[in-house]
Amino acid sequence: MTANPGSSWHRNQDSSVALAQRLDRLARRLLPGGITALVIVLLAAPTGFPAATALLPGLVMASVFFWSVWRPASMSAPIVFGLGLLMDLVGFASPGVDAFVFLLLHGIAVHARFGLMRLNFLGMWCIFAVLGSAACWLLWFLISLLAFRPMPLAPVVFECLLAIGVYPLLAAAGTWAHHRLANPEPQS
Repeated sequence: MTANPGSSWHRNQDSSVALAQRLDRLARRLLPGGITALVIVLLAAPTGFPAATALLPGLVMASVFFWSVWRPASMSAPIVFGLGLLMDLVGFASPGVDAFVFLLLHGIAVHARFGLMRLNFLGMWCIFAVLGSAACWLLWFLISLLAFRPMPLAPVVFECLLAIGVYPLLAAAGTWAHHRLANPEPQS
């Protein structure tokens, strides 16, 4: 009885290929949340860019909504919760406020995703405009409630407009990335 000298090599090669495939799937799954977290950290850094932190809630809301509809496994509830806590830490908000509002937005998007996926871009943008505005106003209400006084209204209106305005850009980049994540090999 002779052992096949190539059999252990093939097994090792197969296991390394399987490991590489699992790592690739994990990286693809974590990419939307990781990029969103990186954007939070970069925009919260003192760069001298005026109103950089004002862009954060709108960008994060748009990212959470988009990826919750198109790839809910990549923007899961724990990832959304972590992004919300990171936003609370860099925005000096009460811990859990952003996380709570982002989780509500995520839950609505995941729950309605099959209906939302049938909409064209304009319909999706309108739905996000309503949900993003509601999320901004809920943030304002919760922060005002925790501060025991109403916060100024101008920033919340600005946040609503920014969230609505940034969605098309994020949706275009997200659509491109979504297709690249689904079909990583170049099309010939």
